[in-house]
Amino acid sequence: MRLPGAETFASTLRNRSRKFPGRTDPRHAQDLLFPDVRPGFGISRQDSVFTIGSCFARNVEEVLLAEGITVPTASFAAPREEAPGRSNRILNQYNPGTMLQCVKAMDEEMDEAGLYRMDDGRVLDCLLATGSRPVSPQRARERRGQIRDLYISGLARSEFVVITLGLVEAWYDRADNIYLNEAPPRKLLDTDPGRFELHQLGVPEARDMVFQMLERLLENGRRKVILTVSPVPLQVTFAGGDAVVQNAYSKAVLRVVADLAAREFEDVDYFPSYEIVTSGGLQSVGDDNVHVRPAVVEKVVRYMVSRYIQ
Repeated sequence: MRLPGAETFASTLRNRSRKFPGRTDPRHAQDLLFPDVRPGFGISRQDSVFTIGSCFARNVEEVLLAEGITVPTASFAAPREEAPGRSNRILNQYNPGTMLQCVKAMDEEMDEAGLYRMDDGRVLDCLLATGSRPVSPQRARERRGQIRDLYISGLARSEFVVITLGLVEAWYDRADNIYLNEAPPRKLLDTDPGRFELHQLGVPEARDMVFQMLERLLENGRRKVILTVSPVPLQVTFAGGDAVVQNAYSKAVLRVVADLAAREFEDVDYFPSYEIVTSGGLQSVGDDNVHVRPAVVEKVVRYMVSRYIQ
């Protein structure tokens, strides 16, 4: 970005949010910073909102439902033995590669790429957030069909999509040419060492994936998208070094990509959930320093709702 000097200085003086907020600033509330958000569009309570992304997307669903908004992904339920905790946590997608694959899958025939057979005949589906819980091949195919149908029907009736980008470390299956949502089985890594790679995405790769996904979702003005970056940190790094440092890299890449997308696409807004949560430091998260406290999540999503709901 390059802007003319005189015009930039004048516009800066008109910008009431130009200074980082101090303790007396209205943007500082309840030990959090709430950046000024100026939506490019509004959402009514009669609209439908489809969510894609990491576990923070599940938090967004809860508040939207409480506001009376239709959220197709919230109705999906996997059996408890497949997805302990939230019944739809199996929908979680963490890296841009698998998110793009989910969207593209609507236009493709179902296959068995990413299904890895275990010794007992069951399979592990590394395209889903299963927590390494294998199921029968029949159930794996059935479940993939259910999720594909959810994307097709849910997006067909949704005017808005909220995407929560999670991380940039992604396992890649060279044989099937796909990104995985979970690490492949250790035994398969050992027996076929050349098949899998860890990709730590940079800005160019992540940008291409996110832009392809947005082009498919927007469909020439069919929908509008709110893009966010998950405040939940990278729990384990496969790229080496300290997870704290690798998490900073991961979020920085995704934050840059989100900003590029919001500039490039007229119907895409960026919402600063990441900035709000991290402004509170470790007080925003539980004892594991990973999961955001429910009260903080509710404040963040309700702030988003207050800005967007008309």
